[in-house]
Formats: sequence, C-alpha cells, structure tokens
Amino acid sequence: MMKRNKYIILLLALLTLASCGKNNLTALVGDHVTISAEIPEDGDDLDFIWELTSVPDNSQLINSNITAGETNASVVIIPDVPGSYRVEVSVFQYNDEISTQTFSYDVVEAEPIEEIIAEDEQKEVEDAISDLMAETDEPKWYESDTVAQMVESAEQVTPKPVIETEHPEPVKEASPPSSPPAPKKKKSKSVRGASIPYDKDRFTIQVASKKELEDAKKVAATLIDAGYDAYIQKAVFKETNEIWYRIRVGSYDKRETALAVAESLSSTRPEKAWVDHVRYEY
Repeated sequence: MMKRNKYIILLLALLTLASCGKNNLTALVGDHVTISAEIPEDGDDLDFIWELTSVPDNSQLINSNITAGETNASVVIIPDVPGSYRVEVSVFQYNDEISTQTFSYDVVEAEPIEEIIAEDEQKEVEDAISDLMAETDEPKWYESDTVAQMVESAEQVTPKPVIETEHPEPVKEASPPSSPPAPKKKKSKSVRGASIPYDKDRFTIQVASKKELEDAKKVAATLIDAGYDAYIQKAVFKETNEIWYRIRVGSYDKRETALAVAESLSSTRPEKAWVDHVRYEY
C-alpha cells in the first residue's frame, strides 16, 4: 500500500511540474487553470487581449468564459471536456502590439484514487487490534498497592487556601505619536513617440499599430471597407530606435469630434482607439 501511495504522489507531482511550462501543458476537466502572460522588462501601460483559439468540438467554452486572474496579466479558464485547448494573448503597450503568446493544454478526465489494502495487510491490522484488546492474568497498573497508597495519601492532605493579593498594574507612559511617512514621489514617465512633431490644432484617431507594414495594410483595408477614412503613418521612435506603422483615421479640428468617433470605433474593434494630434513623418 505504501509503495502504491508513493507512486500516486509522484504522479501528481509530475503533473504539477508539467503545468508550469508554456506549451503542451496538462490539466484536468473542471480545474481552475490560471494562465499568465510573459511581461517584458519595460512593463508600463500594458494591455492584454485574451482569446480561445481552439477548443474540443463538444466543448461549450467561449471567450466570455475567460475570467480575470489575480493580476492584469493573468486569466483563469475551467475546461469542461477532455481534449486540446489553445489560448492566445496579444500584448499591447501604448496601443502598440508588442507580442503574441500562445498556451496549449491537454485536458484529461480526473480518475478517482482508491486506496487498496492487501488481504495480508488487513489481517495484520486485525491481529494487532486483537492483541491490544486481549485479556491477560497480569495485574493492571491501577490495581497495584503503590497506586492505592498514593491515592489514600492525597485524600488526607488538606489544601491550603490561596490568598490573592491585588497588584496594581504599572501605568504605561503614552508614547509620542509617530510622524506620518513622507509621501512617495511619483516617477515621471516618458511617453514613447513624444519627439515626433505634430500639428497642435488638428486631431486624429489611432486604431492600431503594427510592427510589420503588411499587417498594418490589412487593418487599414478593413477600416476603409467599413467606410472610415483610414491611413497608415510610419512612426520612428528615437527613444527605442524602433519603427512602427500606425493605422489612423481622419483629421479633425475639434478634439470632441475625434473623441466621439474614437468611442464608436472602440465599440466595434478589440483594440481601444485613442485620440492624438496629427503627426508629421520625418
């Protein structure tokens, strides 16, 4: 029995270690599976979009069943049937898509662990219990003369009354109130792309930003088909020595108008649109 239990514990430990990897993870049906995205070193202003890209045919799990985890970089899913599951997360920073991460799970049914006791072990247990309960002719410890004399002596001893005296507790001097901690200074955050010149009187809407030009063209084509005045602008970030292709919509002389259009765009797309000044390429 001990060997069998050791094998079961070892198997559970191996399953736990296997679930710490990124791909081909193992989980059980009904488990609360926590998935955490890898965060870059510069982890400020990150947004995460999670999506179930593959589930078994008979699974009822959909994207709305993905719940938030303990941090904004993690989520929780509960597999409902055995099979292969794949979850994908897109990581955005300042509305720029910086990475896409995929997590694959092989989900199996939970098997009940039954403790099996062999017949010979069961017999040993029963024999041991019988030996403990067996009557013997030896005198019991509580029937000895020594124990009887100790009980008799204890009954003859008259306990002395205990006189309680009051001892006033010393008065503790009140400690002076501690001064409140000094407020922490907030670190100033540098906005990427602030060095790109712009027109302070014109506003535009950024819908997405892609590292590859071909990806940006696909997003722009979708917006144009939907009737939006979309265009692609090349953005050179001197701060990080990077080039991104921003997909933007329209040019407005009032910020309120741009905000209204951005809100409408955000309600129909997974990315959140935001308002910026019209920038110049250089």
